[in-house]
Amino acid sequence: MIVYIARRMVTAVFMLLSIAFVTICLFFGASKDPARSMCGKPCPPETRAKVSAYMQTDQSVLWQYTEFVKGLFAGRTYGQGAQQVHCPAPCFGYSFPNRSDVTTLIAERLPVTLSLALGAAVLCLVVGIGLGALSAIRKGGVVDRFSTGFAMFGLSVPTFLVGLLVLQVFGFMLNALPYSGFVSFSESPADWAWHLIGPWMVLSFILAAGYIRVTRTQLLNELSADHLVAMTARGASNRQVNRHAVRGVMVPVAAMFALDVTALLGGSVIAEKVFSLHGLGDLLLSGVNESDLSIVVGVTLFSAFLIIVGNLIADLLMPLLDPRIRRV
Repeated sequence: MIVYIARRMVTAVFMLLSIAFVTICLFFGASKDPARSMCGKPCPPETRAKVSAYMQTDQSVLWQYTEFVKGLFAGRTYGQGAQQVHCPAPCFGYSFPNRSDVTTLIAERLPVTLSLALGAAVLCLVVGIGLGALSAIRKGGVVDRFSTGFAMFGLSVPTFLVGLLVLQVFGFMLNALPYSGFVSFSESPADWAWHLIGPWMVLSFILAAGYIRVTRTQLLNELSADHLVAMTARGASNRQVNRHAVRGVMVPVAAMFALDVTALLGGSVIAEKVFSLHGLGDLLLSGVNESDLSIVVGVTLFSAFLIIVGNLIADLLMPLLDPRIRRV
C-alpha cells in the first residue's frame, strides 16, 4: 500500500507539472500580451517593452515555466528597486491587475467555492442515491418513471439554462430566494445557507441526474446477482437483500462523488456567474478576460491538484467500501 501511494504521488506531481507547462504554452500561443492591458492607451512600443520586462512576460515559454516552478518552492520577485514586488512561496504568480499574489486571491475566493461545492455535493448525493435506489427497488412504478425522466432531463439541460430559470422564477418572479451575494458562515449560518440555496439547487439538479442513473443501474445488477438471488430463496427479507445490494453500489458512487466534489472545488464558472458569486470560477474567468497569466495558471493548477487528490482518496477508500477489491 505504501509503495502504491508513493507511486501515485509521483504520478500526481508529474501530472501537475505537465498541466502547468501546457497551460503556459496555450496562454502564450493563444492570448494577447498582458503588458498591453497594463500599459494603457496610448502605449508607445518602448513603454510597452518596459512594462513587459517588469511583468517578466517578455521571456520564452520555457523560462516562464522554470520560474513558475521555482516560485512554488522559493517565491518570486518582480521588478527592481522601489517598484520591486515579492511573491512568497508557494507563489502561483503575481496578478498585476489585482495587485496581489495569486495565492492570496485563491485563499480569498476559496470559502465561496467551498461553500457552494460542499452544499451542492451533499444535496445531489442525497437526492441522486435516494431516487436511484427507490427507482431500482420499485422498478416500473411511478417513482421509477419519475426518476428516469428526472435523470434524462437533468443530463440534457445545460447548467446556465437551469440557473437562469431558477433565478427568474424563484429570484425575480416569486422573490422567494436571493439572486446574488454571499454571506460568510461565521457571520450568520442562516444567511449563509439562505444565499446559497439557489446555486445549490442548480448544481445538485445537474449532478443528481448522473447519480440516479448509476445508482439505479448498479443496484439492479446487484439485485440480480446469484448470491442475492440465493439469499432470497433461503428466505431473507427484502430489507436484508437490499442492504447487501447497496454495498456494491457504493464503489462507483464514491468514485463519482470524489471527482464531482473536487471538480466543484475548482470553481463552477457558470453557477458563480449567474448568481454573482465571486469564487474560484469567477477568478479564473477574470484572469482569462484580462490575459492574466498568473491567475490562469494558478487557478488551473490548484483545480487540477484538487481533482488528483480527490481521485487518489477515492482509490484508497475503495477497498474499505468493497472488500472484494482487496483480493484483486
